[in-house]
Amino acid sequence: MIDLSPDEFRRLGYRAIDLLAEQMARIGDLPTRQPVPAEHRERLLRQPLPETPSDPDALLERFRQDILPYPMGNASPRFFAWVNSPPAPLAVIADLLAAGFDPSVAGGDHAAVYVEHAVLNWLKTIMGYPTEAGGVLVSGGSVANLVALAVMRHVRTAGSIRARGFQDQARPMVVYTSTQGHSCLQKAVELLGIGHDHLRKIPVDADYCMEVDALRQQITADRALGLEPVCVAASAGTVNTGAVDPLAELADLCEAEKLWFHVDGAYGGFGILSEQAGALYAGIERADSIAIDPHKWLYVPVECGCTLVRDAQAMRDSFSVMPPYLRDDAALPWFSEYTIQQTRGFKALKLWMVMQQIGITGYQELISRDIALARTLQQKIQARPEFELVAAGPLSITCFRLAPAGMSEADRNALNKAAVGIVQRSGEAFLTSTELDGKVVLRVCIVNFRTTEADLDRLLDAIQQAGEQGRSSRQD
Repeated sequence: MIDLSPDEFRRLGYRAIDLLAEQMARIGDLPTRQPVPAEHRERLLRQPLPETPSDPDALLERFRQDILPYPMGNASPRFFAWVNSPPAPLAVIADLLAAGFDPSVAGGDHAAVYVEHAVLNWLKTIMGYPTEAGGVLVSGGSVANLVALAVMRHVRTAGSIRARGFQDQARPMVVYTSTQGHSCLQKAVELLGIGHDHLRKIPVDADYCMEVDALRQQITADRALGLEPVCVAASAGTVNTGAVDPLAELADLCEAEKLWFHVDGAYGGFGILSEQAGALYAGIERADSIAIDPHKWLYVPVECGCTLVRDAQAMRDSFSVMPPYLRDDAALPWFSEYTIQQTRGFKALKLWMVMQQIGITGYQELISRDIALARTLQQKIQARPEFELVAAGPLSITCFRLAPAGMSEADRNALNKAAVGIVQRSGEAFLTSTELDGKVVLRVCIVNFRTTEADLDRLLDAIQQAGEQGRSSRQD
């Protein structure tokens, strides 16, 4: 009932690969994303508990009919929402192999452990970290930031946090990020018991980068209040605009103020490989910890995030439940000693395969190409009088809006909100909106090796048509 013969497994596997290959072949012609019909959504939500066995062929057919036509859309060349790349096809195969191999990569003497150590060393090299630094693959940026800040908390309490929590801490900790810092940083400080009342959101400059002078003043003010500044969480590529905080200046400040320097590079960290923006990352190698997401700009399927910590021993001490006298370093320490997970999937295989397939020179070309496409988009926006360019960050995110002459700001905001919904429902492209300085703006993120300049034209045409439709409906 549960097992399959090798021939059955092979036949079903070929059929599954055929379904994906057929989808890839048509991806440019398919709607980027289409709404799930209400009745179909209800069927998916209300499926009864299966009490009797089902035929595997019938289940594959149900996948083809009920799930495959309604993707999130990130495989499409005209998916510009959030920060979700298409998966490299070889990485899809790697995920299949990893599932079939099915090790728990908590640790031990098996191949998956050494593959993960290898890719971690590659990631450390990219970010300018020494190979002896600590590292672990996690689900994504939220957990990567949480793990890093947990190590910070352990270090700043001299390890007492594990035994006594915050019970004997005389002064509340304070963590600093910018107003553009990712929301997962707030989740992390809440989960770690620091509390969002002690997360300071520092103002940003005209380029949406953290203002160092404002940060310095806030640290001084907090110390005067009897608080304990402990960490600056900088951004190497904000999700709103792609801004890269002044990392070298922040590293200097943290060193002078004796603060933990953390960098959230979940989206933009791998922009360090680009020819256009690489220089902005000077100072990231001085960070005490870094969060990065290979499942974003290295084009591997979710889930694949990563936490790097300069002090590997501090990372181990933050999570290991084995007393020092029981640790046996004749073999490599277990990954479960460096993170919150015990059972861990074989995330490293897809990264190991694709990083070798593409190579660093290939990634330099692909990431630089994504940024170049963003520059091209910005030029096209400026060439169309109905559009206003609002933010052109150094990476691959562009923010702009429909800004017809003679329209109030409130009406422009309403028009741009309406246009996003119209474009999304059309299936021609998929993008989202955000808010900058009180303006509702359209946000386009390019982390897609399939996107071409023609796709940018189709996007702008769709937005322009949506704007015309939105104005007409308001007049009616």
